[in-house]
Amino acid sequence: MSEKKIILKVARTDPASGGQSHFQSFEVPSVEGMSVMQALDYIYEHLDASLAYYDHAACAQGICARCSILINGKTGLMCQTPAQDGMTLQTPGHSKIIKDLVYNRKDK
Repeated sequence: MSEKKIILKVARTDPASGGQSHFQSFEVPSVEGMSVMQALDYIYEHLDASLAYYDHAACAQGICARCSILINGKTGLMCQTPAQDGMTLQTPGHSKIIKDLVYNRKDK
């Protein structure tokens, strides 16, 4: 029996390389109850350790809102949003991107 997978499309931006953004697709195992944060943890640990995102194991309860990004074009918390096939993840458009999903929150 093969393991079910989902695909996440993550906005990648590296200002040090000119700042051009593009989407990169990652295939991750589909685990019931897995959050977007946990899917990004999987990508970082198993597929691409260069991925930058706010990881905040100290909270992960939707309290601090540090992991707020655009999920399918709507603001959401990575730690509280269930990962689903075909999701698009990116920073808010009005924010200065530091790298990938990390942005200057003071620009909000």
